[in-house]
Amino acid sequence: MLDARETLEDGPKRLIKIVRAPVTRASAHWRSFSQVQFACPTSTGEATSRVRKNLSSFGYCYVVVAMGACALFAASRLFSVVVLFAAFMVHHYVARVRRAPVEVGGRVLSARTQSLAVAVATVFFCWSFVVDVFFRAAIFGVIFALAHALMRIPEPKSDEGDAEIPVLRDFAAAYRDSGVSELVPSQVTSTVRGLFASIK
Repeated sequence: MLDARETLEDGPKRLIKIVRAPVTRASAHWRSFSQVQFACPTSTGEATSRVRKNLSSFGYCYVVVAMGACALFAASRLFSVVVLFAAFMVHHYVARVRRAPVEVGGRVLSARTQSLAVAVATVFFCWSFVVDVFFRAAIFGVIFALAHALMRIPEPKSDEGDAEIPVLRDFAAAYRDSGVSELVPSQVTSTVRGLFASIK
């Protein structure tokens, strides 16, 4: 939670926890994920059902594949990685350690406003890196996930709990718990929650 006071040393721990979480959740599915059981769907209904079932079973595997692509793309831009890590630590300090208002030109900026400003400034100054690495990794991850989910014959047990996609459920929970909804217009939060609620 954004309101929980932390120490500066908690920053790297938080980052490791963020990276480790999808890897841990995906670990139980790699054997099934890597099995060669592919065939073209015979109808639109079957294709839709396959994508939903495979996202439910392998959603975190797809996230880890995208993370791996991101790491490979970032390998040639180590200086930018260091800059982004430094920006992450600054954001952690402002939003979770110091958490004190600052007066600038007679205007008081809350800790939340400061954290948003740091995030926006980071994206602005590292825009080229964000586009080259994160967007390319995201596009690769989406294409790979859709191709695999469409062609992979689902496991029979994946019929259970077909209405729930764990990775989307957890993303929605992370968005709710992160405090981001307090930094963006209410229309954005409503749209995001509606999007996650509609994917079942």
